Amino acid sequence: MNLADKEVTQIEMMKIIGLFRKEGFTGEYDSFQRVSGTDREFFVVMSNEQGIKALFRASLMLNAVELQHVLDDKHTFVTKDADAS
Repeated sequence: MNLADKEVTQIEMMKIIGLFRKEGFTGEYDSFQRVSGTDREFFVVMSNEQGIKALFRASLMLNAVELQHVLDDKHTFVTKDADAS
């Protein structure tokens, strides 16, 4: 099985949320997805109080969160459901 297709576990989600909180991020977590080729890095879509969504890369290996870009009408986060259509 490809690591990127493996579901993110509840324990991993809690560790990722802990990283975000440690860095001072607040908001709603919309989705979690593994980065292809690794089981310790994740893409996370998060939205703030104003509804602005952003894509982050969270590394449990490096204990770091890095903003990738802000999502707008031209940028979406692809999920398995969207791939099936």
